[in-house]
Amino acid sequence: MGNPLRILHLTTSFPSGPDDAAGPFILRLFEAQEKLGIQCRVLTPASTSPSTWPDANKVCRFRYAPWSYQRLAQQPGGIPAALAGQPRLYGLLPPFLASMGLSLIRLARQHDIIHAHWSVCGAMAVLTQSMHRRPVIITLRGSDVHRAKKSGAFSLLHRKAIQGSRLTVGVSQTMAAELRRQHPGMADKIRFVPNGVDGAFYALPTGRDHLAPSPFKLLFIGSLIPRKGLDVLLKALARIKAQCIWTLTVAGDGPEKDYLRSLATSLGINTNIHFLGSVSPDGIPQLMNDHHLLILPSYQEGRPNVVLEAMAAALPVLATDIEGTRELIQHGKTGWLVPPGDADALSEQLAALLSGKRNLAAVGLAGRQWMQEQGLTWDNTAKLYSQLYVDALKSE
Repeated sequence: MGNPLRILHLTTSFPSGPDDAAGPFILRLFEAQEKLGIQCRVLTPASTSPSTWPDANKVCRFRYAPWSYQRLAQQPGGIPAALAGQPRLYGLLPPFLASMGLSLIRLARQHDIIHAHWSVCGAMAVLTQSMHRRPVIITLRGSDVHRAKKSGAFSLLHRKAIQGSRLTVGVSQTMAAELRRQHPGMADKIRFVPNGVDGAFYALPTGRDHLAPSPFKLLFIGSLIPRKGLDVLLKALARIKAQCIWTLTVAGDGPEKDYLRSLATSLGINTNIHFLGSVSPDGIPQLMNDHHLLILPSYQEGRPNVVLEAMAAALPVLATDIEGTRELIQHGKTGWLVPPGDADALSEQLAALLSGKRNLAAVGLAGRQWMQEQGLTWDNTAKLYSQLYVDALKSE
């Protein structure tokens, strides 16, 4: 039997502790790969305070500024949201990239493959390849593909990452197809590998009553940033305020928090809404179990993990009809879809759901069944990546 694979995960988002909601899917993949006997290490930016969690020997956190200034990554919405909210943080980009590159060169030689998450990490791994001489696999998500269509500088980094990678992974079928269309000369090295879901979601009980509960407990989980469309949801809810009794739990944090609180007050629905703040990943299953409907009113998504988790939890989902959700939700069967940014359509669908005109239990069960049929667990995701690593090393 040969030596175990040694993988270095390069990511700009990774939890700093068990209650941190930054990049939990990277942690879940890391844990599932270690169960397979793969030796994993993570290289990620440090946040605003030191952390040796979960193991200082397995997670290397590079410094790029004094502790209190390290706000470029590991925040809700990631680097794009940080730069949009505080343009002065652009001044941290040179030391950030320099520290990432030097740390990568130092650690890469101890590993067989660099697995870079997101375009920026992929570009850095490719640009330093002449010094570390390790094959690079890149996993791209929706934010990468959407930004590459708009930003000239970012699109150059994005293309460089794909060109120099041994294999490039899209986390949705739509994304992989779009990457092949954008880069026809590199289509043979673009793959689709779905994210998995933790077993705790599948273990939740089923059987939510399809009759209208009172109050009807709605749930939103995500970063409070503009592309999540939470303001549209608040406006839609204001239009049905008098039709039924409902509450909305908002689990997440971000730069839009104060604006959204103010908007809820101005719409007269603030007493119905509980802004919970950031929730530990381990607390999400119970949170879903305590609610009747998950709502994701986003303008853009990759393949949202929160929708996958809700479907595994048999929690019905109402989401916007965008690329990231369209391949997960069959309208009327495993959830419901409405046009993005359309408060009227969202309020109409909400009114029908809250009045008991839809069978929530049946839709929740259909969603879980689809997830099980697809085999969407982190263990299966880890096995798919393991095969990609073998393929990448064979092609050297």
